[in-house]
Amino acid sequence: MPLQAVIPSVHSLAGEDDDTQAGEMDKTYQDAFHELGRSWEVSPELFEKLQEITCHMYLPSTHTTEVNKLRYELFCARRGEVESSQLPPCEDCLFMHALRANYQAAIWRRSLQSQPFVANPTDCGWMTDEDGKLAVNWMRGSPAPDAVMQLLSCKCVRSCELPKCTCLSNGLKCTDMCRLQTCQNKAIEEEPVAQQSDSESDVDDIEED
Repeated sequence: MPLQAVIPSVHSLAGEDDDTQAGEMDKTYQDAFHELGRSWEVSPELFEKLQEITCHMYLPSTHTTEVNKLRYELFCARRGEVESSQLPPCEDCLFMHALRANYQAAIWRRSLQSQPFVANPTDCGWMTDEDGKLAVNWMRGSPAPDAVMQLLSCKCVRSCELPKCTCLSNGLKCTDMCRLQTCQNKAIEEEPVAQQSDSESDVDDIEED
């Protein structure tokens, strides 16, 4: 298989900085990139290969082939002292990214066709925002259980901004555990509405009568 055939797919998944690695790819990886963009859908078999590729991108010596397991292993190995950018994306985020990469590769593969069929991008990792514009659909579920999310905090000093802010990078609001307590990403706590007791309600009814 000529390497030129897989370069567009490598570019769509990993970005332009990793195109130079194409010549060093294992045949299994070449087959996966050769399949990327052939269809408008990402099959479970293809996604398994993309997970394995992603694991080796973050840790070339690993034998782990699932990104969620590798995230856990790296987090434990560094005793929690790790930036989110040093961890591979979770499985849900990676799948959404794979959908977008597959969509882009499919567009490129059909670039010489006069009237190619093009799938709806909202079925391929994007969504429409309130203004009807396309926006990236980063993930479909929660990045972690609610109990774990309460423990996440950032160490921003002056302002919380992407890509440095851990909370923003994970699509979360800043909490009381964060270092900066005056940022624009801080969650706004709503004051609970006072509820009348039955006795107070009865008194009000009597006074009205």
